[in-house]
Amino acid sequence: MSSLFPVLVDDAVPEGDGCVRLRLVASNGDDQLPGFEPGAHVDVVTPSGLVRQYSLCGSADDPSAYELCVRREEASRGGSDSLCAQARKGMELQISMPRNAFPLPEAQRYVLVAGGIGITPLLSMIRRLERKGADWQLYYYARDPESAPFGDMLREAPYAQRVRFSSSLRNGYPDALTTPSTGTVIMLCGPDGFMKAVRARAEEAGWPQDAIRTEYFRPSETSIPLTDQPFQVVLARSGQVVTVPSDQSIASALMVAGIDVSLSCEQGMCGACVVPILAGEGEHRDMVLTEEEQEHSIALCCSRSRTPSLTLDM
Repeated sequence: MSSLFPVLVDDAVPEGDGCVRLRLVASNGDDQLPGFEPGAHVDVVTPSGLVRQYSLCGSADDPSAYELCVRREEASRGGSDSLCAQARKGMELQISMPRNAFPLPEAQRYVLVAGGIGITPLLSMIRRLERKGADWQLYYYARDPESAPFGDMLREAPYAQRVRFSSSLRNGYPDALTTPSTGTVIMLCGPDGFMKAVRARAEEAGWPQDAIRTEYFRPSETSIPLTDQPFQVVLARSGQVVTVPSDQSIASALMVAGIDVSLSCEQGMCGACVVPILAGEGEHRDMVLTEEEQEHSIALCCSRSRTPSLTLDM
């Protein structure tokens, strides 16, 4: 996990159905926190001791505080539950520097599609787009739209006219997906099944893959067979060669060899361990990099090699 720093809980209030919204401020007397761009997230050491990633849903143009929205999961292993139950004003938390695996690209128009708590990274984007006077539309799917997190805010000016609520894709897909539009990007976040369905509908309509940007909160199931073969990693800066056994990740093999690796989610979702590839072909198993990015970068925590060796810029 990347290095941590302390923050104070300045406010903890209910948000929608089953969520808690946290406002975090600097604990060292500073009036500013490290900057971030819309779509960024932070690691949080929860009161249970488990580390969880949460999107920053406040304004990226306000350095005085971070905002998080935490949902109490029925199948929680305790991390988010402990934060929802125990976070109080004045409590100190340890968090990481903001990291962005879901950046907001430059575009002429933005179609934002959220499923449930997937609204959180899109909120900071909406605030930025509204401030810039950009052309945007949000399609927000929530089981009960009346009690959806941030629903009250999004029903008010200046957002209301650009937001459409729905309880299910069974009631219809975003009509903006029907016709691909040059210069438009789709920013999509939500549960895996929801995202797969929306992406499939968009691709079926003819949207190019690079016009659909996504962020996953948990790893998708994979059909990649577990027939991993050992391979070698060459570290270009030192010339050191490390063998990656069949039962270890690149990151694990490097750390066994005494090489420091930046890690966070260790599931190919956060981008903390992405490094450039200089030679060789990666077998990519992450959910962070686009196809274009995978041509020259690799996530060390989950990906492997299609060639006998990989040369990395590290």
